[in-house]
Amino acid sequence: MARLKKQKNIVTKRSYTAGRVVRQQPVAPEPNRLLKVWRRVLERRLRTRLRAKVAVEVHDNTHTMLTFQRQRALWRLRLHHMFLAAPDDVVQALASFVRKGDPEASTLLDRYIERNRMYIRRLSPAQMRKRIRLEPAGQHHDLERIFDRLNERYFSRRIDAAITYGPAPRVKGPRKSIKMGSYSADSKVIRIHPALDQPVVPRYFVEWIVFHEMLHHIYRTRKGDDGRRCIHPPELMEHEKRFHDYTRAQAWEQENLDLLLRARVSPE
Repeated sequence: MARLKKQKNIVTKRSYTAGRVVRQQPVAPEPNRLLKVWRRVLERRLRTRLRAKVAVEVHDNTHTMLTFQRQRALWRLRLHHMFLAAPDDVVQALASFVRKGDPEASTLLDRYIERNRMYIRRLSPAQMRKRIRLEPAGQHHDLERIFDRLNERYFSRRIDAAITYGPAPRVKGPRKSIKMGSYSADSKVIRIHPALDQPVVPRYFVEWIVFHEMLHHIYRTRKGDDGRRCIHPPELMEHEKRFHDYTRAQAWEQENLDLLLRARVSPE
């Protein structure tokens, strides 16, 4: 084969009659930024209908699509992200359900959730628990030990759930109510209010609260005869009476509720 001659490097000069203009290409907004925008839009839409301040927190739960709480002049709502782009009739139903528990609004919301079930991400409880910091050991009451003993005594160790002290909600001024326990069907986690971790709170009372939340693992939330969500079905309330110190625990609560309301707990 004939050898190719080595070419010299050639520098080509280019001339421009006008300055080059570099146009910045549009950058897609970050997902978190978009989420904040949609959340603020939803807050405005709800604020118009509720005629009050509204704070919306968006989540990706698999069971509880909507929770809300009134704090003086502020409505706090925790909503599944499917509600971010909800049509006007659904937003109106949200406002009606939050304001007065309208059964027709509840039915409309149920239909909307059913139509958008494809947006509910399915995670196993074990996967969800990895996102939660579990702290069952208190200074005065060990929740894990209480849970294990109740699970063996009443449920033959069938309650497959985790337990922890939950963060204390931020409140201004005297506390008027207290949610002593909660159960998440999504993660199968029981949360107990840290105000119960005091030496003056008897162990049998903490056991009663834990026992009640364990029952939620068995008796799930369902729709009542009036079409509204029933969190405490009659079977759960009847089963709760089997707790060995049921009467004494109820009496202690009635006599010492102010003690729990005044408890100083540092919110996380």
